Amino acid sequence: MKFFIMALFTLSLLSCASVKDVKSIKEIKEAQYDGLKYESLTRYDGLRLDNSLKAKNTVALCHKGEFEKANKLFKEKLDKNLNNYLYWNQISTCYILNKKYTQARKFLDIAMGMAKTSKQKSKVLNNIGVIYLENKNYHEAKDYFLKSSELSKRSLTPKFNLVQIYLKFGLYRNAKHELKILLDINAHDVDFLNSKAHLELMQKNYKSALLYFNKIPKRYKTRDDIATNLGMTYFMLGLYENAKNVINNADKEDINYKESQLDILEKLEKRIVN
Repeated sequence: MKFFIMALFTLSLLSCASVKDVKSIKEIKEAQYDGLKYESLTRYDGLRLDNSLKAKNTVALCHKGEFEKANKLFKEKLDKNLNNYLYWNQISTCYILNKKYTQARKFLDIAMGMAKTSKQKSKVLNNIGVIYLENKNYHEAKDYFLKSSELSKRSLTPKFNLVQIYLKFGLYRNAKHELKILLDINAHDVDFLNSKAHLELMQKNYKSALLYFNKIPKRYKTRDDIATNLGMTYFMLGLYENAKNVINNADKEDINYKESQLDILEKLEKRIVN
């Protein structure tokens, strides 16, 4: 499950896992497959991040784990940005990335005090939601994502964050509603498609799930979250060799999916032997 923080220049940034390990797992090299490219740096690969740094996006340093360097630059910009909500929002983003949530919330409160437009307030509310999420306060997180989405109807990040909570708790009708909006805007986004396929899988619409998985470019199908869901879909369709190949070819980088992958392989072994 992946959530996003909204940040600089209508860009948003990664949330809930460590900076480097998830970056290598979740990155998207091609902008056309990143529906949040104007709101999120989460899935930027190294080249896209470097280009962001060339555009003087200090938050990209935090995204790369270079917190001390970013902190130095923020201090140099303090006098010119005392009343700039973006500045305080950026600093809070870096604290979230560094898992220092108490400090992050303090800066988000300052950012909210400086925010003037609904869109600006929406970004801050989304990031507060991420902090609640990191502390496993899912109900509060959902409320903030909803408020964020209501304040800025065009912002996709809080909608995507809502989808992840709805999927986690089996609120499939809600997830379907938000996913339709996301996919109508970008039908090629890797995580939108994976979420939609996961939704269909959970609702036992296995053929429909496979249709959405097939829309994901091949190079991303080895990603552990995608491979695990795809493997289960093949298993439920009785395509056991396909399921085995998908799981065996998974990246095996995200430990959160290790147990599920082993479970699928055990089930497959029994089916294939029989």
